[in-house]
Parts: sequence; structure tokens; C-alpha cells
Amino acid sequence: MDFLMYPSVKILLPLVLGITVGDMLESPTSSLLWWMMLMCMFFITIVVRKRKYLQSVLLLLTFVCVGGTLISIERIAEKVELPNRQMNFKAVVLSRPIVHGKVLQADLMVMVGNKPIKVRASLLRDTISNRYKTLHLGDGIEVTSYLEEPMNFSDATFDYARWLRLHGYSAETFIVYNQWHKAKVNLRQMSLLQRASLAASVYRENLLNLIEDKIDSAQLGVVSAMTLGDKQLISNDIKEDYSITGASHVLALSGLHLTIIYSLLFLIMSGCERLLPRVFRKGLSELIILLILWAYVILVGMSSSVVRSALMLTIYSFVTLLNRERLSINTLALTAIIMLVSNPNCLFDIGFQLSFISVWSILLFYPLIYELLPLSQTKSLMIIRWLWSMIAVSIAAQLGTAPLIAYYFGRVSLMFVFSSLIAVPCAMVIVSATFCMLLISSLSSLSLLVGKFICVITDGLGLSLHWLASLSCASIENVHLSVLQLFIYYSMLMAIWILWSFLAGKIEFK
Repeated sequence: MDFLMYPSVKILLPLVLGITVGDMLESPTSSLLWWMMLMCMFFITIVVRKRKYLQSVLLLLTFVCVGGTLISIERIAEKVELPNRQMNFKAVVLSRPIVHGKVLQADLMVMVGNKPIKVRASLLRDTISNRYKTLHLGDGIEVTSYLEEPMNFSDATFDYARWLRLHGYSAETFIVYNQWHKAKVNLRQMSLLQRASLAASVYRENLLNLIEDKIDSAQLGVVSAMTLGDKQLISNDIKEDYSITGASHVLALSGLHLTIIYSLLFLIMSGCERLLPRVFRKGLSELIILLILWAYVILVGMSSSVVRSALMLTIYSFVTLLNRERLSINTLALTAIIMLVSNPNCLFDIGFQLSFISVWSILLFYPLIYELLPLSQTKSLMIIRWLWSMIAVSIAAQLGTAPLIAYYFGRVSLMFVFSSLIAVPCAMVIVSATFCMLLISSLSSLSLLVGKFICVITDGLGLSLHWLASLSCASIENVHLSVLQLFIYYSMLMAIWILWSFLAGKIEFK
């Protein structure tokens, strides 16, 4: 099959296997063992270079060892020696402080030792002086408290401690209201990327304040999630409506949102290309678009789905300049390899898994589903073709993501087709209009008018999804799948694709 001939896929599968096995077999000596196995496999592969089939098998095993080595190195880097006593330290606030009951929760970058560590902090509120209200993202503070390893509650069903470690947190801390005060913090211990991310977070907070001045509070959470990746302001009721209807993907920044931004930038640069010399037009405009796109990725926090989309658009731009195949399973696999090599913990992130599974499923099944209706020859039915393409994309994505969503969240949406037909066009309008509003924010009257238009679209989207979610047949609840059932499902899905593609004449068996 052509699918198996893609070199990136051949590398990705053993790499994923190695990372998974390495995570399961974590031990103090695992890193050394993985390094020894990697060196042995590499040496043997060179020795048997004349035996092609044996060398191919050994190469695959080498990439398994690469995956195991990467995750073992990551596990060693995660281990931080924490003092078992109360200590005084300086830190900078990495996230917007959020009130949860009697505490204020925020992420801190704590300056201890030679390397700063990321800490999840809970700060007890002082309701008399309300001094906690003066704490904002980017502030420096001096604290006296304990730093403790992430732990789960005895009756917890979710491994919260592992989730914290996989997302870069080295410790937790509880801070009493009278044991902290603002202070100047030297950020030289932080890496260049960490400082850039902090500066981007502060700038994102300023943009959020600009949006807040133009958008009603009821719609602010949805708009900020779709444009700046900030979902903290979304109410639980709205999240539930989007989840039940299968429209949660429009709230999480992903390929849809970056494609909208890419298209807007492409239109702007197309108009500016006339000012550039002919020899530099295409390449320079693509470079400027990609630089702006990656700046936006850093601005919104570099989540897995956004980084995946930006990498794919970057590869897409380069292969477009070379007049090669623009988007394929090979491109998707190459993107996954780059992300896993840079951070093997991505493999265990739900956003990473859903993002890649959805795109993989769309690439495989969308062409087959779309061709079920012979609409490509009818030029007068543009709206019908567009609607059918939207339906085909939704079905293709759902084929890949539905079992994974059921595994993690115990729910399968039955309204995903209808919600996508409503949510995706609305998201395109909301994202485009919000960026236009930010560009003309100095023109207060015009920007307020655009803001009211965004509120109308967002409110209409919310009401539509709420009505769909209220239907008795909107979703199937309490669906619990095992890892074995997931494996069987995806194996059957691949078998169906192979058979369907063969019958449709897409692939040939040799």
C-alpha cells in the first residue's frame, strides 16, 4: 500500500512505541539501558547493511530505542530535589490568578537553585484587606512556604499528579495570605523561550482587556477562547453545551483557527506583493506570514494542537514553494516526529492525541466520503457542495476522535454534523471580526460596532448549540472504553479504509 511507503510513518510508529514502553518501564537505570540498547542497535544496523530486510527491521528497532531514550531523559529532567522544610524564595506569576473558593490559584516560576521550576500555587485569600486582588500575571513575589511534590487524593480517580508532571509542573505549594509580598525578580535564570512566553502572556492579557471593553461579559469567554486560547472565562454551562453537541473543537485553538489567520495574512500579503521585487515576492511573503503565525502561536501559549497546526502550515508553505504534494499523511507524521523529539511528553497529552487523530482521519476518509455524492461535476450547486464538504469533514473527523473522546470523557455526541455546520462558519466570522476589531481598536465607535456584531454572532451560536444540547438524542452518556477496545476499533477502522480505498481504486496491492 502507498500508505505504508511513507518514510515518516515508518519512523513515527516505532518512535511512539518506544516512548510508550519507556514510560511504562520507568526506573532509575532505564536511561542507561536505553542508551546502551540504542548504541548496540545502531552499530548492528551498520554491520548488516548488505542485508536489506534485516537492516530495515533493525532500523525500526533503533527508532524504538530512540523513543525510549527520549522519554527516559525527559523523566530524569523532571526529577527535582525539593527541600523538606519551609523556605523563602522569589517567583514570577505565569498565569492569571483565578479565585477558587477560599484560595487564589496561579502558576509560578520559582527561582531556586540553578534552574527555575514551574509550580502550581494555591494562595489563601485575605478577605479583610483583599491584598490578593493586587496580584496579576507577570508580577514578581517573595514567598515563604513549602514546596511539595505533586500528589493525588486517596480517593481520586484522575491521576492529577501525573497530569501536572506531564505539563511541566515540578511542585505544588500552599501560601498563607501573610507569607507573600510583591518583589522584584531577576529573570536571567529563565530560558529565552520561557521569558518570551511570559512576555507573550502579559501581552495576551492586555489584548484580553481590549476585547473585554468591546464585548459583553456573557460572550467574552467564547470570544477569548477562539482568538487568544484563554478558556478560563467560559462558564461550565457553555462548556457542557459545546461538549454535548460535539463543538468543543471550536473553543480549543487548532488548525481551523490558524487556517483562518493564515488565510487573512495571505490575502493581506497578496495585496502587498506588488511592492516587492518580482524575484522576492512569493518566498518573502510566505516567510513574513510564517513569522507572524509563529508569533501568534507563542502569544496563545503554544498548546499541542496549535503547535501541530503551525508546523503543518510551515511544511505546507515550503512544499508549496517547491511545487510538491501539499498535505499528506507523511506531512502529518513528520509533524508528530518533530513534536515528540522536542517533547516526548506530548504523546500523553489529550489535545495532542485528539488533534493528530482528527487530522489523520480527515486525510484518510474525507476523500472517500466526499465522493459518495457525485457533486464535483455540478458547477451550479456551489452551496450544496460546500455543505456536503462540511458534512464529510465532520463525519471523517468523528470517525477518528469519537472513541478517544468516549475513552477520556465517557460521551459520544450525535449532533456533531449539525453543530459543525453552525459552529465552524460562526467561528470563522468571530475570529476574523475579532482581529479586525483589535486592528481598529483606536477607532472607538467603529470597533464598538464590530464588537456588537461579534456579540450577536456569538450569542446566536450559543443559543443554537444550547437548543441542540437540550434534545434527548443529543449524545450518548457513560460510554466507557478500554485500551484494548480502542486498539480493536482503530485496527478495524484501518481495515475498513484499506478495503474502501481498494474498492474505490485509490490504492493497489502489489
